[in-house]
Amino acid sequence: MAEGLARPAEPRVSPVALALVFGRISSTSFGGGQMSAIRREVVRRNKWLSEPDYLELLAIAQVAPGPNPTSVAVLIGGRLAGPLGAAAALLGATVPGFVILLAIAALALDPRLGFLRGALRGCAAAAMGLTLANALEMTWPFRRKLVDLVLIAAAALGVVFLHLSLALTLLILVPIALLVTARERTA
Repeated sequence: MAEGLARPAEPRVSPVALALVFGRISSTSFGGGQMSAIRREVVRRNKWLSEPDYLELLAIAQVAPGPNPTSVAVLIGGRLAGPLGAAAALLGATVPGFVILLAIAALALDPRLGFLRGALRGCAAAAMGLTLANALEMTWPFRRKLVDLVLIAAAALGVVFLHLSLALTLLILVPIALLVTARERTA
């Protein structure tokens, strides 16, 4: 699959369509909410990628430097429409959000605008809800696999309640998951 990242056999999606989709996502969501919005648009609504292909690009983006939504956008754009698609997705994923952030920053300088603080709190709550819904939807296929559910719960507990770093959580759980997976394949 890695060879498909650099040059697709034939572009399936126009760079304009990529810029419009990522521009809409960038202008209507932020933070963790962007990842679920990207998945919804690319996998479910437009069916540009399958779930495994999306998860592959997400995994690559998570180890790459920089913000995950931007990295995912560039990888998806490159996979679907080559270098021009990657550039269009990058512009769509960054420019609208940046312009909105500049406008909010200008408004935030006025201390009398309490409604802005309330609106930002509402946006944060919506982003958290989208992130939770995305996590539930992505783990739903594994609901009958007890070992997978235990590993997912252990990762969540380690990060959320024990405040372990992501690196330490991965250092502990990845070897366990690999051992369990290896045993399932041989059994």
